[in-house]
Amino acid sequence: MDWKARLLVATLTALAVLAAGVGVKGMAIVPPAGASQGTDQVEEGAKATGRGVEETAKGVGNTVSEGAKQVGERAKQAEPEAKAVGKELHERARGFGEAILDGFKFTGRTIANFFTGNK
Repeated sequence: MDWKARLLVATLTALAVLAAGVGVKGMAIVPPAGASQGTDQVEEGAKATGRGVEETAKGVGNTVSEGAKQVGERAKQAEPEAKAVGKELHERARGFGEAILDGFKFTGRTIANFFTGNK
């Protein structure tokens, strides 16, 4: 059997399988009768998944919103103590800076006195 005959047999076999198993209607493949129920199940499953994703997103949004509210309340409660700590840090940093400046001034005067002979 040459290659043309084999191609013809394979094509006719494929068409016969499609026509017998699935059905041919105007060159379009028609699903079997029970496939409609499966398609409906897939569609309902997709809708349920979409609703589940939507509800999950809403739940996450509500959780984030409530968490932000609690953080805001805690920040308001901690504000007076935070101001006192901030003021204390500011005073200590200022004192440290002034001590460094005084040290530089002393060093400068000592070096100037060394070269000028003043005591």
